[in-house]
Order: sequence, then structure tokens, then C-alpha cells
Amino acid sequence: MVGRFLLYLAVFTASYAVKAELYVFPAPSPEATSHTLNTEITLYEEQTLSAIEQKNIDLLIKDTYQTLDKSNTTSALSEINRRFEGTLPAWLYSAIKRCEDWFNRTEGNISCRNGALYDYWAEYVQGKHDLSRREVRRLARVARIAEVNFNDDNSVAFASPIQWDLSEFTASLAVERIANYLTSLNIRSYHISAQGLETHASNQGFSWQGTVAQEAVIQNGRATDAVSNPSTIAYIRPWQRPVLSTSKLASLEKGVLSHSDGWPSAKFQAIAVADNAFEAMLLAHFSATKTVQQAMELVNANPSLALKLVDENGRVFTSNTYTTRTSGDNSGKNKAEKNGHAISIDITLPLFDIADYRGPYVSVWISDEKNRLVKSLALRGTSERWLGELRTWWRRVGRKNEGLVDGFAGATKKNAPLHIKWDGLDDFGKSANSSSLILHVEVAREHGGRSYEKIPFTFDSLTSPITVTGTDEIASITLSLMN
Repeated sequence: MVGRFLLYLAVFTASYAVKAELYVFPAPSPEATSHTLNTEITLYEEQTLSAIEQKNIDLLIKDTYQTLDKSNTTSALSEINRRFEGTLPAWLYSAIKRCEDWFNRTEGNISCRNGALYDYWAEYVQGKHDLSRREVRRLARVARIAEVNFNDDNSVAFASPIQWDLSEFTASLAVERIANYLTSLNIRSYHISAQGLETHASNQGFSWQGTVAQEAVIQNGRATDAVSNPSTIAYIRPWQRPVLSTSKLASLEKGVLSHSDGWPSAKFQAIAVADNAFEAMLLAHFSATKTVQQAMELVNANPSLALKLVDENGRVFTSNTYTTRTSGDNSGKNKAEKNGHAISIDITLPLFDIADYRGPYVSVWISDEKNRLVKSLALRGTSERWLGELRTWWRRVGRKNEGLVDGFAGATKKNAPLHIKWDGLDDFGKSANSSSLILHVEVAREHGGRSYEKIPFTFDSLTSPITVTGTDEIASITLSLMN
């Protein structure tokens, strides 16, 4: 890993003639946690760290791991878990409070409350008991419904069912604390990497791009008009990852533990981008266990986040913000937009004055002129019974790609309109270079009707928007090039 990183670094510095200084910080304590990994810091523009500053960073990393080490009975985390209250260091108080913000935003699907759940899995890995799905659900639930109170003096009080556990996020918190320290030193251009967990942070002047085939996320370019906020990428490939591992044992089960039901999931490889390392890793964990629709809905509602998901079949799904946050494009527009291949699709659904109105099932996809699937864009609804009522979609797409139902579909939403941005790439991240394409929109509603519209188009034909008035379950559809 280090050799590959240095190779990338050599290519980078040769291309941009930027002097780079590399600092490697050893893991503080191999027995503290199985995720105690080396950290690399690269400084650019002839910046250096003094011996004292290096020592401070080394102490900061050690402090992060020791503070979050539940096996250390004197650690701050162990202390509040034992007393169910306590005053925390400012950085840890901030981390737990932000995790609670994500807990509320995701309706309990991201949590730092599940220490008892992780302990149960650890005992299972050690052979102390069999694994009970009912028990893990119970542990997740009791933690989810417990009350927590935060106070202005950095103290927290909570109900006894909660045991805080931030072990999955220790490296990302260390990276975040390093970034804050470098900022305090007025360090202008840096790259921080927690090796193995693929958590990377950079400040202004740098942009990012994921190299998934090499199972890494690396820095590969400089942006002359970069934003002032730091950027961080966190990377998870869950189907190669034990659900839980210690320094001596690892579970046979692979995936990321779902914080809402306590069971492992491995739906997606996730590359998550945020303004800080901690929130990037929170997003990566959430997105690895949820459907595309759930993850993208969260990300697209927050401009500071970006996300790329890849399933085991190689299908690629990206948020509306991903390309512009990772491409290093100085103009602020992604390549598809420059080529005129980024499309905005707006679909409105009629409002029915019906007492028992049920949200419709909706499918939106693009095919070529031979009806071969190019890109799945949206799928509302999870019941296979009603997905089958989307007859055209089911016949041409659904029954041939059943993994889409589990990994892609999202909940129905009354008659909420759909606003979809398509970057011109197909399901596998390749350019959709067919001269003729077809947009398909199909809607079916329980106790209602079924409507289907298809709109042939070419990228060249969208110099002006195309609007189609639908019937019954579809009000209107508009295609236009993105500005």
C-alpha cells in the first residue's frame, strides 16, 4: 500500500512540479483496536513540520485511539459508558453530538449508540454464543429508543441502554483532528491518509478522484479554483470486509453492520465525500447498507455531501454532486456537462382528491432504440407485488435485474415530483454514446391506474427542452440540458 501511494505521489509531483514532504506516523498501539493503522501526511508548496509538530500529531493520534478504546477502563468513553453521563473532551463531545445529528437525520440508520450490539458480535466471534437475529434486533432497538441529553458544558447524560462505540470511526476522527491541527499551523496544502481504511482528507487547492479498480481512493489533481472548505473521501468495500474483527479473530460474515437492525449488509461499495473525515465515514457506512434511492435522497439534499455507489455487478450510481466534487475540473462543470450530455428530467404526478390515496410506484429508465437498458434512474416502491404492476419496466428491466429491487428501490412518496439529473453515463459508468435514446416513465398505483410514457431523444435534440403532457397517473415530463 505504501509503495503504491509513493508511486502515485511521484506521478503527481512530476506532473505538477510541486515539492512534497511525506510524514508517516506509526500505529500507536496494535492491541488497542484492529483498525489502528498507519497515517501518512503529505505537505505541498515547500511546507514542513517541525519535530515538535510531528510529536504533537503523534500524540494526537494516540490520544484519539486511547480515548475511544472501550477496553481501557480509564478512557473517557469507558467512563461515560459506565456512569451514563459525564463531561467529555471538546472533540469527542462534538463527534458524539454530530453522530446524534446523523442519527436523527437518518431515522436511526446511523448511530454511535450501539456499543452493546458490537459487544454481542464480539462475543459471537469469540465463540461465546450463537448468533441470534432476534437478539441483535433487540439490542439495536433498545439503543435506538433511549433518550440522550446534551449540555453546553460538553457533558452528556443518557439512558442506560446506550453504550457509545465509535470504533468504526476512530481513524476518521484521527484524520479530522490532524486536519484541524494543520489548519491551526496555517498549513495551506496537505493530504492526510489513514492507510487501509482509505480515509483521505485535503484542504483547499486539491481535488479528488476515486480509482475503484485499484481498491483505493487517491488524490490525482490540483484545482486552481478549489473551494475554501476541506474535502474528505471515505471508502468502504463491504463484501471483502469482516463485520467485526479483533486483533486475533474476525467474523466469517462480511459487510457493514446496519445500525438500525444490527444485521450485516453488503449492498454497495461506497465512496463518500464530505467536508470532514468523520462525516464522510458516517455517510459511507450509511450508504453501504441502504438502497440507492435512500442514500441519494440524503446526499442530494445536502450540497456538502457527494456519493458514488458500485454494486457487486459493477453498476454505478452517483449523486448529483459527485463529479464536480471529485473531477478537479477548474470550470466547476463536469465533463458530461461540457459535452452537452448532462440532462435534467422533471416528472410531475397528479394530485387525486381521494381519501385513501396511496403513493404510486414509479420507474424511470433510459434505453437505446432496441430497448436495451442504458441507465436506471429512479424506482419508487419495494413490494414485488406492485413492482410487477410496472409491467413494461418489469418485463424489460426488473425481471432481468432483480438485484435492482433490493439495492435500488426506494419508498413510495405520495405524489411528490421527481427531479432527476443524469450525467450521460450508463449503469456501468461508461458514456451513453448511442445516437438515439429513449426515456421511459411508468407509474402504477394501488387502487388506481397505470400510465406509461416513452420519449425518444438525442443529446443534440435537447437544445431546447422537450415537454410531454401525460395522462392519468403522469401529469408531465420535461427533459432539458443542464446549464
